[in-house]
Amino acid sequence: SVITVGANIFGRVLGFLREATIAGYFGTSSLFDTFIIAFTIPELLTFIFFAATPLAVIPWLKKSAAQSGVSESDLFWEGLFSFVVILGILTAGVYLFRDQLLHWLAPTLTGEQLLRGRYLMGLLVPFIFFRGMEAYFRSCLFNKKHFIVPSVSPMIANVVILLTLYLLYNKFDIEALAYSWVLSSAILFVVNGYTIFSVLRPPAISSFNYSVIKPLWQVVLAVATVEMIALIYPVIDRYFASKYLGPGQIAALRYATFLVHLPSGMFVVSFALASFPWISDYSTPSEIEKLRNLYRESIRLILFTLSVVAAGMVMFPTEIARIAFQRGAFDLSSLELTATPFRYFSFGIVFYSLYFYQMKYYYARSALLRLGMILLIMLGVKVILSFILVKPMEQDGLALATSITWLFGFIVMTVDLGRILQVSRIKLLFPYTGKILLCLGVTIVGWGVLQEIWIFQANASFLSTLSRMLVFGIVGLMVYFGVALLLKLPEPQKVYHQLRSRLTR
Repeated sequence: SVITVGANIFGRVLGFLREATIAGYFGTSSLFDTFIIAFTIPELLTFIFFAATPLAVIPWLKKSAAQSGVSESDLFWEGLFSFVVILGILTAGVYLFRDQLLHWLAPTLTGEQLLRGRYLMGLLVPFIFFRGMEAYFRSCLFNKKHFIVPSVSPMIANVVILLTLYLLYNKFDIEALAYSWVLSSAILFVVNGYTIFSVLRPPAISSFNYSVIKPLWQVVLAVATVEMIALIYPVIDRYFASKYLGPGQIAALRYATFLVHLPSGMFVVSFALASFPWISDYSTPSEIEKLRNLYRESIRLILFTLSVVAAGMVMFPTEIARIAFQRGAFDLSSLELTATPFRYFSFGIVFYSLYFYQMKYYYARSALLRLGMILLIMLGVKVILSFILVKPMEQDGLALATSITWLFGFIVMTVDLGRILQVSRIKLLFPYTGKILLCLGVTIVGWGVLQEIWIFQANASFLSTLSRMLVFGIVGLMVYFGVALLLKLPEPQKVYHQLRSRLTR
C-alpha cells in the first residue's frame, strides 16, 4: 500500500497537470464535449478491464495452479492469447459500430459534431486493446506482488500525454488529445509487458488447455458485468447532459468528477487494490478474525482520512476549481459550470470511497451475484434521481443524484457485510463517527473564522488564491488532527507515535 499510494500521489499530481492542460486548451467548449462523448466507450471499457482483470486473474492463477497442476508459465500464455483474441474482437466491434454507439450516447449530436465524433472515436479505439492488455500484464505483476511498475505507469502515461499534446496541439487541435491517449496506452502496453516477461521468463507453451481458460473468462465476464454497473454513472450523466443541457456542461461534469476523485484515487483506490490479495487470503474460515480486524480498521481509516478532505471540498469548491483549471480557454463561465457540481459530488466522496473498498470483500468471497444486485439497485436509484433532478438543477442535479446513490450504496453494503462478516455496525461506526463529526465541526468553525478574516476575492490573483487555500488547508489539518489526538482516535495516535519513535532514535 505504501508503494502504490506513494506512486499514485505523484501520478495524480501529473494527472492534475494533464487535466489542467486540457482545460487550458479546450475549456468547456462544445468541441471538447464531442471528444468526451467519442472517448466514453473506449474509456469505460478500459475502466472495466482495469477493475475486473486483477479481481479475476489473481484468484484464477492461484486456484488453477493448485487444482489443475498447469504450470504458471503455461497459465500466463493461455491467459495472454485469450486476452489478445477477446480484446481484438472488442476493439474491432467498437470501430465498426461507432456510428450506432455515438447515436446511443448522444442522440442530439448532428452535422459537423457527429462527423468529428465519428472520426475521433475511430482514432481512439486502439486504446481499448492496449489498455486491456496492460490490465492483464498488471494483474500478473500484482499476483507476483510486483507493485512498482504498475504503480508508476500512470505517471508515465501522463507525461506522454502532456508532451504529445504540447507538441501536436497547434497542428492537430482536438485530434492531438486523441493521439496522446493512444500513444500513452501503447507505451504502457510495452512497459508492463516487458516487465512481466522479465519477471516470469516463461518458456514457450507446448499445448493449450482450454478447460483452464474457461473459468478465467467466466469470472472476467461476471466481474466485468458488475464493474460496468458500478462505473456507468458518467455515461448516464453524459446522456442526460447531451439530451437536456447546453454546451459545455458535459465537459464541466468531467472536470468536477476528476477533481472529486483525486483524493480517493490517491489513497482509497491504491489501498483497496494493494490489500485485495490479503483480503483474498483471509477469506477462509480459519482466518475470519483477521478479516474482521482488517475490515474494521480499514473502514475507520478511510472514514477518518477522507472526511476532512470532503469537508474542505464542500466549503471551497470555487477556489479549488479556480486553482486547478482557470487559465487559457477555461474562463469564468467554465468556472461557474464546474464549481457547483464539484461541491455536490464532494458531499458523497466519503461514501463512494467506503463502498468502493467494501466491494473487494464481495469479490474475495466470490459473492458476485449479491454484489451485482446491490449495484443494480444503486444504478436504478441513480437513473431515477438523475431524471428527477436534471431539469430543475441541471448539472448540479446529476452530481447530487450521484452523491445520494453513493450514500445509499454505503448504507446497504455496511448492513449486508455486517451480517456476512458478523461485525456489529454499531461498534464499527459508533462512537467513532461521533468523534470524527466533532473533529470536523471544530475544523469547519476554524475555517469559518478564517474566512471572516481572509475574505475570498473573485478577482484575486492565482498566487493569492493558492496561498489562501494552502493556509486554510494547513490550519484545517492541524485543527482536525489535533482534536483527533485529544479525543484519542487511533489513526492520528499511530502516526504521532511512529513519527516520535523515528525522530527520537
